[in-house]
Amino acid sequence: MEHTRLTVTLQPGHGALARLAATLNNHHVLDLTYTTAPANTATAVVSVAQSDALRAQHKLRRLVDVIEVTPTPVHDRVIPQR
Repeated sequence: MEHTRLTVTLQPGHGALARLAATLNNHHVLDLTYTTAPANTATAVVSVAQSDALRAQHKLRRLVDVIEVTPTPVHDRVIPQR
């Protein structure tokens, strides 16, 4: 399945992860990681189905905590077996 990786930079705060998850609730999320850094920023990396990527990106950008959303298309490669 082709998917897109959305790298989200946000300000961590009370409920930020919950708002992120609620925003993505109606989309086909394949993977989500959330990390915080001492510099008062957090990074979420979300893999969504390519068909949901544009809509998810727009919804994430509307969140008050979000600083930036960067999409990266990811294509699954099938390695032929010998």
